[in-house]
Amino acid sequence: MRPPAFATAGRWYRGNLHTHSDRSDGAASPEQVLDEYRAAGYDFVVLTDHFEERWGWTVTDTTAARDAGFTTLLGIELSSADWDDEDVYWVNAIGVPPDFAPPAEHEPHAAAIRRAAEAGAYLVFLHPGLTNFLDFDRLPAELLDAVETYNHNGAAVWPDQAEARYAVDALLARGHRIHVAVGDDAHFEHPWDRFGAWVQVRAEQLDPEALLAALKAGAYYCTQGPRIDDIRVDDDHVRIACSEARAVTLTGIHGWRSDTALGHPTLLREAMLDLSRLRSPYWRVTVTDTHGRRAWTNPVWIA
Repeated sequence: MRPPAFATAGRWYRGNLHTHSDRSDGAASPEQVLDEYRAAGYDFVVLTDHFEERWGWTVTDTTAARDAGFTTLLGIELSSADWDDEDVYWVNAIGVPPDFAPPAEHEPHAAAIRRAAEAGAYLVFLHPGLTNFLDFDRLPAELLDAVETYNHNGAAVWPDQAEARYAVDALLARGHRIHVAVGDDAHFEHPWDRFGAWVQVRAEQLDPEALLAALKAGAYYCTQGPRIDDIRVDDDHVRIACSEARAVTLTGIHGWRSDTALGHPTLLREAMLDLSRLRSPYWRVTVTDTHGRRAWTNPVWIA
């Protein structure tokens, strides 16, 4: 058995799910943002400008940048409340229609998140570490598709809050079958906020609808650089093939299993980890290279 990312036909496409332009609070034009990602070797970008009254309730139109070798998905970043509300959180809606409607008079901010889900968007709960988000009962978890476990811009400007592995596993432990996501959250205000965390999506063609379907199916993994070539399950073991790594880790609710290069004459290119003692309804894999950069799979549910 192989997880969807490694069982799906097609090829890998590199994409960024979280980026801003000067249509909201970014410093570069949409054209510059997309040109720079294209030049950096990305196959697709979701430009997720803030969907707020101050910026005209705009879905930034990136369709003109699409061609045979590069494409875009339309996206917006939604807030659950006013930004100065101490309980606010943010959600990216990926794959929204270009005419997604602004809130009606007196409609709560959070209602737009539900409308985006009903419109077929892929919803990513963003940078929970930014606000040290802990009250998971406030989340519309049934609407969420993924949690942003690493925010690259955050690693530059608020390093302690860039990580959200705790939120991923907290929601998984509650039984929510969510995916793992990462994003640059690039605003082009400094040179360290881009090209640092991306998704590798498996699809048969570079097409917005095919990529959105692959995201919804979990047919992708996230990375800061390491490559995951294959994962398969044989009986009670998970077999991982990857680029050179110093550690390969299997994580669940109760405990973990890992292999490291400490006991090997060379760096790891493969690992076989035992599932039988994990005592968890799901597992996920993290690959770490010698620079500390990681790649993360989506969770695989055992039952």
